[in-house]
Amino acid sequence: MNFIPIKGPEIFSKYLGETEATLRRLFAMARQIAPCILFFDEMDSIGAKRGWGGDDGAGTNGVNERVLSTLLNEMDGVEERTGVFVIGCTNQPRAIDDALLRPGRLDQLVYVGYPSLVDREEIIAAIGERIPLPKDQESRRLLAKKTAGFSPADLDSLFREAAILALRKCIDADTVAMDDIEMVIQKMSISVQDRIDKRTLAERDDSESDVLVPNQYKEFQQER
Repeated sequence: MNFIPIKGPEIFSKYLGETEATLRRLFAMARQIAPCILFFDEMDSIGAKRGWGGDDGAGTNGVNERVLSTLLNEMDGVEERTGVFVIGCTNQPRAIDDALLRPGRLDQLVYVGYPSLVDREEIIAAIGERIPLPKDQESRRLLAKKTAGFSPADLDSLFREAAILALRKCIDADTVAMDDIEMVIQKMSISVQDRIDKRTLAERDDSESDVLVPNQYKEFQQER
C-alpha cells in the first residue's frame, strides 16, 4: 500500500487555479500507484464549510470554495479512483463541510483523543530513547500522571524544553532532572488546561454531532 501525506495548507498557491491543479495531480498520482492512501493533514484548511469563520472569524473565500469543489469532484470519481483511499485529519471537526461527510466520501468518522495514562507512559519511554530522561519506572509513571491532557506534541515539547533547561544549568548534565521537568510541566499546564476547557465548551455546543465524542475529558479530570 502506497502512502501520500499532504499538509493541507501547503498545497495553496498564490497563482489562480494552481491549488486546484495540485489537488488533481495528487489524485492522478494516487490512481497511477494504486493501491494508495491519500492522507490530508489539517483537512479543515481545504475542506471547510462554506462561510466557516473558525476561531479567527476569517471565513472561507472564493479560493477555498473552488478548492473544496475540486476535492469533492475528485472524491466522487469512484470508478477512476479504485484502490485510492482518502483519509482526512483535523482538530476542528466542526469546520468540515457536510458535503465531505456524505456516503462515498469521508463517511467513516474516527475520534482520536488525547493519550491515556498508559499511552503517555509509552510515549515518554519512546522520547526517553533520544532524550536522557529518568530511567526508573516510578519516575516515568509519575510524569505520565502529571501530564494528563498533554498531546504527543506537548510531551515532545515538554521534554525538549526541560533538556535545554538542564543544559543551561550544567553543560555536562547527562540526565534531565525531575525538578527541571516539573518546572516546565507547571508552565505548560496552564495553556494545556485552557485548550481542554475550550474544546470541552465546543463539544457542548455540538452535543448532537457524530464527529465529537461526549465526555471525552472525563479521564483528564479524574487524573487531576
